[in-house]
Amino acid sequence: MGFATNKPRDSRGTCSRRSQRFFPALVSACLLASCVETPALPRSHPHNPPCAPITGDPNDFSATFGESTPEAEGVDPRALMQLASWVRDQDAPIFSVLISRHGKLIFELYTSRLGRDEAHYVMSVTKSFTSALVGIAIDKQLIRDENESLAEALPKNAFATEGDVERFRPVTIKDVLGMSALDAPVFPHQKDEFARARLKGFNAARNRLVFALSQNLLPEPGKSFLYTDVTPILATGIVELASHETAFDFAKQNLFDPLGFRNEEWMHEDAAGIDNGAFGLRVRPIDMQKFGVLYLRHGSWNGTQIISDAWVQKSFTPWIQSEGSPHDSGKANYGSYWWQQTFGGLTAHVANGWKGQRIAVVPSEDLVVTMTAVIENGGEEKTFAKLMTDLVAPALRNAPLALDATADDALRALLDEVRANTLNVHETLEKRMIPTVHAKDKRHPLAL
Repeated sequence: MGFATNKPRDSRGTCSRRSQRFFPALVSACLLASCVETPALPRSHPHNPPCAPITGDPNDFSATFGESTPEAEGVDPRALMQLASWVRDQDAPIFSVLISRHGKLIFELYTSRLGRDEAHYVMSVTKSFTSALVGIAIDKQLIRDENESLAEALPKNAFATEGDVERFRPVTIKDVLGMSALDAPVFPHQKDEFARARLKGFNAARNRLVFALSQNLLPEPGKSFLYTDVTPILATGIVELASHETAFDFAKQNLFDPLGFRNEEWMHEDAAGIDNGAFGLRVRPIDMQKFGVLYLRHGSWNGTQIISDAWVQKSFTPWIQSEGSPHDSGKANYGSYWWQQTFGGLTAHVANGWKGQRIAVVPSEDLVVTMTAVIENGGEEKTFAKLMTDLVAPALRNAPLALDATADDALRALLDEVRANTLNVHETLEKRMIPTVHAKDKRHPLAL
């Protein structure tokens, strides 16, 4: 048995290495799901009681996505101990880090007494899922292709005027997925009063697709770049109008259910039933892993082609430079809602969400690394870069390793210890950021 499932604790101890500030709401949430039922401890209490062993649905694993030991997949367990110790000892509030190699889960770290069942709010990782839905809709011939004009992909009554129809005629679906369409900056990417006001208007709009189609266009769609949370509503709007169902329902039927997702939720749907293509998904970290492995396996899952390989490659291929963004590398680094980043010698395709949500797919190493967190101080990029460059990359080997029972036992005990820790997070943490099994939002029927 590898480290995808924690074994019960033994005599090596059950207490966290150090006392951290206790966050009752977070702990209460996970107690409902997977941890021992214990009363909330005082904040000054120097110890945390043990959690129950991690368990999950056996359907989480399949021919495409299984479990293994680090050694069998060419990963040094002693290096993984350094990773776990780093999560335990540093201040960045990380909820989970999961690693799979060769399609096998070999490292499953949770903090805050969380387990496998809680869904985590993944911020802009949602965009990469939205891209997948567009690809599936194209595969099903519900949408012509990514080069289709928005004036053709959307019905005319979606636009306020005939002039708007013509204004959007040069804009393609590819432009939308490359953040090369709307000139509509919003907070937090821009922090001026106009960006804040636009975000307020977007959130309040009964039909956010109509709101998006009223915004200005970039000077050169297909060449100019502006990362904004308004543009992706164009993508979910196209999918919903083409499929005649919400993006969430379309995703459940064509992506989530085939991969065995559980407890998923898409928050922030508008009153017209249009799902927010930019953010709002809540998924389990193990399901984030599955999504990454799906792309690593060219869109195939257990012998079924969920997404065409052609779409996976188009999504991953950077075609536009993210000028002005923190990721700007001076060359094309953005595909269809996927970033391309380099961590040391690893080239990764990254689904990137605010405050530390990540899915990193590294084809050259047959590797998927996921992280969920609530890093409020702006240090998320440095945190994930350190994790990948200094902790994950040095653990990789080119061949299987001999079993190291001593290291395996020590790593398992350390994962138990880290899981018993509670995060040093601020008490005003948004409720959407707290991982839970239960849903947080109400759904609306599609009313387009």
